[in-house]
Amino acid sequence: MSSLCERREFAPGDLLRKKGEYYRDMYIITDGEAAVELEPDNPLLTPIKRGPGQPIGEIGFLRGTPANAFVTASNAVHALVIDDAILERIEDEKPDLVVQLMQKLAEIADDRTSYSLTLADEYGLDDKPQETEILLCRNAELLAQAQQLRYEVYCGELGRDSPSANHEKGTIADKLDEFGHCFIAVCQGELIGSIRTNFAKEGPLELLERLYGMNESEHHPDYTGICTKFIVKRAHRGGRTAMQLVSQATQFGLRHDMKECYIDSVPKLVHYYRAMGFKTSGKIFFHPENGPSLPMKLDLLRYGHELAGDMGIQRMVKLYVKAKAIKFVGRLRGGPNDHA
Repeated sequence: MSSLCERREFAPGDLLRKKGEYYRDMYIITDGEAAVELEPDNPLLTPIKRGPGQPIGEIGFLRGTPANAFVTASNAVHALVIDDAILERIEDEKPDLVVQLMQKLAEIADDRTSYSLTLADEYGLDDKPQETEILLCRNAELLAQAQQLRYEVYCGELGRDSPSANHEKGTIADKLDEFGHCFIAVCQGELIGSIRTNFAKEGPLELLERLYGMNESEHHPDYTGICTKFIVKRAHRGGRTAMQLVSQATQFGLRHDMKECYIDSVPKLVHYYRAMGFKTSGKIFFHPENGPSLPMKLDLLRYGHELAGDMGIQRMVKLYVKAKAIKFVGRLRGGPNDHA
């Protein structure tokens, strides 16, 4: 595999994985040792050592779950990088090697899952998943479920039509899915929400670049991205699900060097996005699914860290209240200035 994979080096103390974040690759250590800490602040837990031949981040990479531990280089670490492109290349050139790799990862995943359950019982750790779990779609099956949810909400709950709707399959899919990063929210086995982010440097955004005013930004296209197909089922709107999706998409963008995030909003929701820090980035336009929509952008360098992670979710709760106040003031002044 060494002849097909990119190599990466880490100095002592470098972070290979940060708990709670999503990654699009995994590592296989070739030299050195890394320390895996499930609960760094728990003195009862000794860091787990990982050395040559052992993978780092394989479960999150394959399943789309966030990292479940902090992984730090104990000394100089050399590792092979495996991402989707490399995995596809290995599959084409050395299919037997992919089979061996997947079988080995299955054994390791089983051992590590059993180990985590043992730790939870012995030390009283809360190993139960949160009520709503956010996943990064890592396979066609999960993406298909997100596309079905779009259809259910847009064409079913909201009674709208979409040029991308497939009424026979009950899905909404478009070209942006080909290079998008789609997050889904799952509650007790039910898919209840989704958001998709695309980085301009990874593929053509076509008309959206002009409609959103992205071409006028000094950061475009290397450091700009968009969030679209942001939906939550009616029964779960107004709760934490939407905030969790926004938080994870923001965190994901920051980790991939994004400086600006662009969206479009229907006029009645503009106040909520403004409360988060979004500003108008272009003229109102007619969205084929949502109707009249206002393009907006967020300065991730200024506001991104305030929206990411658990603290970001708590802050968004406060912003929700702030947005209510902004909307109320707008009404007192004779209506919201949504087109400014």
